[in-house]
Amino acid sequence: MPTPNTDSKFYIARTTDFLDNSSKDRAIWSEFYENGIIVTGVSLVDRMQKIEFPYGFKLYDGFELPTDLSNFDLTYAQVCDKRASELLKQSDETGLPIYVMYSGGIDSTTVLVAFLRQREYSKLKDQLIILLNSDSIDENPNFYYNHIRGKFKIESSEHISYVFDGRGIIVGGEHNDQVFGTDIVGKLLNIFTMEDIKKSYKTELFKTFLIKKGMSEEAADYWFRLMVWHAEQAPCEIKSTFDLFWWLNFSFKWQTVWFRLLLRIDARYHKNLNQAWLDKHYKHFFTSTDFQKWSMLNPDKKIHDTWTSYKFTAKDYIYDYTKDAFYRDNKDKRGSLYRLFIHKNTPIAIDDNWNYFYKIDKEQYYQPTNSFSIDYKNVNPKP
Repeated sequence: MPTPNTDSKFYIARTTDFLDNSSKDRAIWSEFYENGIIVTGVSLVDRMQKIEFPYGFKLYDGFELPTDLSNFDLTYAQVCDKRASELLKQSDETGLPIYVMYSGGIDSTTVLVAFLRQREYSKLKDQLIILLNSDSIDENPNFYYNHIRGKFKIESSEHISYVFDGRGIIVGGEHNDQVFGTDIVGKLLNIFTMEDIKKSYKTELFKTFLIKKGMSEEAADYWFRLMVWHAEQAPCEIKSTFDLFWWLNFSFKWQTVWFRLLLRIDARYHKNLNQAWLDKHYKHFFTSTDFQKWSMLNPDKKIHDTWTSYKFTAKDYIYDYTKDAFYRDNKDKRGSLYRLFIHKNTPIAIDDNWNYFYKIDKEQYYQPTNSFSIDYKNVNPKP
């Protein structure tokens, strides 16, 4: 068991072990988790580095938010094609095959389509290995039978940890949720209409939603004003309640999403983790700066007027290759990682020295001076 260095901070930690009402700042922060606004496996880390949370987390190098959005005009399709080309080039240069984590969902199908658009099957069949399970087939049977079965080597994703031995380049579909918005929209639509969600965040629907989910009025008001203060410093325009929830996901959840698989790999591979190894072997398709810039500059290309239309731009990209109109018109967001994460003795945290922890003394990481000990009552949306 590693001994915490008093100067170390976490890259990711299970926040269940941190929730605490012993001080006002911790109580307000904890309410966001206790009322199910966001799951307790998520560590919020500010990519703009303006908000400090009550416990010590460190932003991973390279996850800083892009600020120069000038001279960017790539379409989503062009960004996908460019990213696939970059990863195939890395595979060519290293001689390592690409292990594609495939769930059958919108994100992983987009990844595989991007590779297929770059090279013919005959040139890819020995370069791509598809990690999937029975759920992956059920979620997108047409794609499996038409584009995977009999064409690529298939291995089970149920034992995904074994590919962390360095045998290939692991490519997942994480961060497309952050690029397009947030699954909180699905929860919002149980209470409000899409018309409401697309109105200005000055309507304070963000705050109303938090209260309806069980958060105290004081904490909801605090979170709303904190998010408004943060969003008004963004390098892109944020107008609606949808945009504000997207910004929360895009700015604060990015790091957890990248690290959450690493938290769950077999203990025998923990020793592999360092910057050089990850640069060579661990890639999530949608992490590139181009995807982030596209997301920040194209708020109108994420969702139309229904939950089913969420990620319509990605589904159009898939349709352009598969011509599967049913998938394009009817596929909606579904969580895909749960099956891979259950029944595992998961560590609580990874720190910035690549130590894994199964037990934590949270007081060693408490920061009394944080953004939740500041008075935001005078922060109001700009008129």
